[in-house]
Amino acid sequence: MDSIPQELVETIIDNVPESSLPSCSLVEKRWRRKSQQRVLSTITFSSERKVECWCTDIPRDSNGISSYVRHVTIEEIYFWVEPAILSQMLGSLTSLTTLSIFATQIPDELPGHISRGGFGKRITTLDICVPYCTFATLTSMILSLPDLKELRLEDCEATPEGPLPTYSVTPERGPSDSLKLYGCVDRAGEALAKLRSASRRLSLDVGITNVEQLLLLSSETVVKLELYGA
Repeated sequence: MDSIPQELVETIIDNVPESSLPSCSLVEKRWRRKSQQRVLSTITFSSERKVECWCTDIPRDSNGISSYVRHVTIEEIYFWVEPAILSQMLGSLTSLTTLSIFATQIPDELPGHISRGGFGKRITTLDICVPYCTFATLTSMILSLPDLKELRLEDCEATPEGPLPTYSVTPERGPSDSLKLYGCVDRAGEALAKLRSASRRLSLDVGITNVEQLLLLSSETVVKLELYGA
């Protein structure tokens, strides 16, 4: 096994079925690391208990298991008993690039953790479907991610309360290659218009009830605007 080049090992592991990865991890150390990286590149949390177990059992290590995760899905956690556990878990994932949140409560504290540098610097893709949170929390979270390039909102039911909040876009934010909006986003379009100066391409599949929202979402920097079902 020592004579097999690492490139060949990685090619083999990249092409075996997932059911074979546990066996691959038992061959030797080089095989175990690559197998774990593939198994854990995408993980899903469907209960607060699973999030707690991750924080308790998996050490935070820039070169360990927690660094293998690149895509996290959090689904159907309608209420957090300990909201801080979500920030703790996300903060441990040093290589996270894609975050998907489906039918899950977004704690009001989460945007603060992001803005203070707790995590989020590598997240380039954010996918949110039916979040349970306030309108201010939703927009604050979106606008606090400095490297966000692709955003997808679907059936946004967050309730706008009071005047539209004002948030500044971090100066280090890179240009958004794609901004995709689906479902009923209504006034969220006004807040997301703050991203227009950093967005080159917009894809909309929304029910826009106010022409001003559409105008706010357009800008001289956008080179492609697609509308579906609007």
